[in-house]
Amino acid sequence: MRKFILTVRPEPDGALDVAALVRRNVPALSAPLMAPSYHAPEIPASGKFSGVILTSRHAVTGLCAATGGKLDDRIAGLPAFAVGRATGRAAREAGFRNVTIGHGGGAGLVPLITEAAPRLDGPLLWPAAVHRGFDMAAALDGIADVVTMPVYEMRETKTLPDDAVAAIAGGNVLGVILMSARSARLFRERLLALGQDRAVASMALIAGSDAIVAAAGDSWAETFVSKRPARARLLAIASLLYDRRTRS
Repeated sequence: MRKFILTVRPEPDGALDVAALVRRNVPALSAPLMAPSYHAPEIPASGKFSGVILTSRHAVTGLCAATGGKLDDRIAGLPAFAVGRATGRAAREAGFRNVTIGHGGGAGLVPLITEAAPRLDGPLLWPAAVHRGFDMAAALDGIADVVTMPVYEMRETKTLPDDAVAAIAGGNVLGVILMSARSARLFRERLLALGQDRAVASMALIAGSDAIVAAAGDSWAETFVSKRPARARLLAIASLLYDRRTRS
């Protein structure tokens, strides 16, 4: 039976990962461990903002929800600093006209914002998750003021899809892509609940950082750590792993 790459990102990101891998002839399954729940808080009345920091597409959706579903010009006209092409594309689709794209997670935006800081005349608005693995306000301390506005929460899904459970139980998962420490911990918890914690002995861990590796626990068949926590790099590692295994 063929082996699969498992991606555990929330939808629609998981489906996009699967589609990207399938285009490379790599069998893949989506098994979301979390799903976004959006809030609609009022935008903080802290004066004029000079820009917006967008560290995920969910932040864009959450910001739109907070502004009644459509960005008004006082927000859409601000410079937007977005992590990755997908978030940048979502920002433009939402109405932002001036989008700068950085790579490598939230930390990848720090040098871009630092360079732009002399031109910024007010605080930056950061629509963010309730639970955050990276503190943008701390990273920009002394460079720019950041007003954090939680607009969404990643909540645990109750179950894994049946096809993913069957692949795990059958020893047919070649590798698992993990992009956060929280998802790494949740994945091991799900395996334990399924009575399949030892299944990692036949799986490769494809992680976005050393912190994710630590959270994922031990006993994995192989471990690969991307030099940068970028989706494209992790998918490339998964593709190379599959090609290597199928040729051997």
